[in-house]
Amino acid sequence: MFCIGFHKTGTTSLGAALETLGYRTIHGDGRGLWSGADEGRGLIAKIDAGDYALDTLPLFDAFLDNPYFSIWKQLAEANPEARFVLTLRSADKWIESCVRYYGDRRVRPMREWMFGQHADPASSPEATDKWLAAYNRHNAEILDYFADKPNFLCLNLTEDASWDQLCAFLDEPKPKQPFPFLNVTKK
Repeated sequence: MFCIGFHKTGTTSLGAALETLGYRTIHGDGRGLWSGADEGRGLIAKIDAGDYALDTLPLFDAFLDNPYFSIWKQLAEANPEARFVLTLRSADKWIESCVRYYGDRRVRPMREWMFGQHADPASSPEATDKWLAAYNRHNAEILDYFADKPNFLCLNLTEDASWDQLCAFLDEPKPKQPFPFLNVTKK
């Protein structure tokens, strides 16, 4: 199961929901998430060399955040039976959240790999525009690619954070506890 939505689109909530359903999840490649975690440097090197058989793939059931959403097409072609979930939210709310969350934080290798000199969305209007363009392009390409495919679900957890769609899509029973709604960026 691959969550192919950008960061700040409910991926933390989706990850917690998948863990509740019994999935072994990995969310990004921060230090300590698995034995080879190095903030993505090793995964980036493999991807840049054209090798998409990432070391994390045999270790987990569900993959969220980067680099997985960046290589969604290669993952879809290599894993045609896998399920794909696009988490999204309005572009305006998304970029506001990114600017608040990432502004003044250390730029990690994955963000630099994705955005180069514009890795901090709060650093300039041009950086904000680059992030928005990448977000909109990413979502449009995914929606086009997966149109009418049964192994695809689009979720906007800011509008409907419930078990209904996710459990129906994964053919899982709905848990009794409320759907987790986590990691809300404070204003």
